[in-house]
Amino acid sequence: MSRKLDILETARKLFNEQNTQAVTTNHIAKAMGISPGNLHYHYKNREEIIRLLYLQMREKMTLSIDELPKSLAALKEHQKILIGIQWEYRFFFREILFLFSRDAILQAQYIEDNKAHRARIKMTMENFIENGELEIESAELLEYVVDSILISWQFYTSYMQTLGKPLSEKSAQEAVRYTSDVMKPFIKEKI
Repeated sequence: MSRKLDILETARKLFNEQNTQAVTTNHIAKAMGISPGNLHYHYKNREEIIRLLYLQMREKMTLSIDELPKSLAALKEHQKILIGIQWEYRFFFREILFLFSRDAILQAQYIEDNKAHRARIKMTMENFIENGELEIESAELLEYVVDSILISWQFYTSYMQTLGKPLSEKSAQEAVRYTSDVMKPFIKEKI
């Protein structure tokens, strides 16, 4: 692994263990056994590191339109992969709004990506309607389902924190249950 990737991996681990406010570039350099100058040779600042970690995460999570799940069973398998990635980058979901307040570039990128993500969720739901697995009567209700899935996926970690519940890999998997439960009333029963 290259030094640049080592820095990103060390930063990700430290951000997950603590938070991005508590972990400075000096902490990352110390954890790696390198000088702060060596770290800054590769990355200007903590915000650049966070942006690159976000891009890594996005690359792992984002499916092309052709790769979108075509059935509820395929979605369930895909959600297992996504929850692993979300856990790997949990600092981001835990601190999303704070990170935006510190980095307008990250916020703009995320908003653009999130709109595309929402469109992919909607396409997936439309695929399920088309293949007869879901029955959603109106466009307005479809928008509600899409937004409910997106909200529960993105903010479940923050929700856990607001209730004082410990975050663990197992508790993070509950987000999948919430997204699945949103669809339950619309699943067409097989006759």
